[in-house]
Amino acid sequence: MLKILFVSGVIPDDPLLITPAFSRAGNMSAHHLLHGLKRSGVLLDKILSAYPVPSFPTTKRLYYPRSRLQLNNELNIDMIPFINVTPIKQLTLGIASYFEIVRWGDKAGPGDKIIFTFNISVPPGIFLLAAARRIGARVVAMIYDINVPGETVPRTLPFIIDFWLHKKTLRCYDGLVVITKEIARDFAPGVPSICVEGGIGPDLVEKYHVLEKITMRDAGHFVIVAAGGLKEANGISEILAAFSLLKGDVYRLHIAGNGPLKDLVKDAVQKDPRISFHGFLKFDDVLKLYATADVLVNMRLTQRVNTSYFFPSKTMEYLASGVPVITTCPGGMADEFGAFAYLLHEETPGALADIIKTVEAIPVEQRIARGKAARQYMIEHKTWDAQAKKIAHFLSEISGAKPRA
Repeated sequence: MLKILFVSGVIPDDPLLITPAFSRAGNMSAHHLLHGLKRSGVLLDKILSAYPVPSFPTTKRLYYPRSRLQLNNELNIDMIPFINVTPIKQLTLGIASYFEIVRWGDKAGPGDKIIFTFNISVPPGIFLLAAARRIGARVVAMIYDINVPGETVPRTLPFIIDFWLHKKTLRCYDGLVVITKEIARDFAPGVPSICVEGGIGPDLVEKYHVLEKITMRDAGHFVIVAAGGLKEANGISEILAAFSLLKGDVYRLHIAGNGPLKDLVKDAVQKDPRISFHGFLKFDDVLKLYATADVLVNMRLTQRVNTSYFFPSKTMEYLASGVPVITTCPGGMADEFGAFAYLLHEETPGALADIIKTVEAIPVEQRIARGKAARQYMIEHKTWDAQAKKIAHFLSEISGAKPRA
């Protein structure tokens, strides 16, 4: 029987555990993946994770001991111990994960084993490779975003090392699940891979149906909503500049999220009463915000910033909402979702303002029909259960292959 050890930074979505290092999009993806794999009949023999916390002194705590958490009262998560001081943090996480995996391998005994890791930055994937070779297991990485120093992150030594490790180690993995095909092409040509852009949770569409029955859109205004990380790569500056070009009281812009450009958004709110900033919302409150919108905007930059190795998982939520979506064209967006969204090919404030006005001019019934078509496509093809089955099949194929040297 195939036994799988899963490694990630997944934690329960508990306000007491959430810190500035917490990524709700990544955490939700890991949640849904784990439950989808379980429903697909995959045996998750062990789950290793690490608390997503900023290093000391941003976080005052110096040491995180081994502990155990539960995910939705179903899955046990063994938390890896570490010293919370960079770069000792990365080293201790790597060493601790190595010994945890070796112990698991000894306990699991003979038979096919796979180490399946969600990203390879925390803990560093090189330690997982070493542990896999030690116990004779195959190792598969699910790579959801790779930061490019000087583009999506500052060109500092930690980010440069992280990018270099991706370049040097991904080619050594037995298989890759990637969020864009460019990751497999540029980092690991020849390594078996599949592309999974993300997915929608099993309860998401039902929540949207409920909200449609109780939430009324503001008929007197054209409401634009953008939610997610408030950072340069997400085009926050472009969204605000585009909105300043939309003249008249009919327009409203609602922004939700957190990140380094929060003060820029707050400043825009002070200057333009048509803009509302909601900060970091609970997920159900984010969905309620979507339900008030006439259009949702995904402004993930692909031209001014190198985001070749990113796909905005937020867009999967958008497309399932039934609300019309304006989006740039990261990854395979145009090829797969172009029939269901309004595509923005020129990533400038002027072009965004123009397409918002174009969408506004489309009869409401046509806009809604396009949003509903997008939702139906997501239900049929992009639920996490469907994506997990695809991944489960891939893992089964990898288990029958010879481990790479």
